[in-house]
Amino acid sequence: MTETAFCYCCRVHHDKTQMRLFPTRQGYRWRCLRSIEAAASSRRERDAFGQQQSKINRQAARQAAELGRQLRQLQPFSP
Repeated sequence: MTETAFCYCCRVHHDKTQMRLFPTRQGYRWRCLRSIEAAASSRRERDAFGQQQSKINRQAARQAAELGRQLRQLQPFSP
């Protein structure tokens, strides 16, 4: 089983080999190499990265909501 860490920037768990501790005002936090590289890019590339990540996050939220809906249909609430 591989170890993962939560990227505070893109809010996804990544393999620790793809992560680095990044200094913030609140201390060091895990950040993925993809987000670090994107932050060093031009403004246009950063905006494209942010839009892409937002699209990924919306899709994940939709999938989680759909799974929850399906589970509720299988097991109706019983007090």
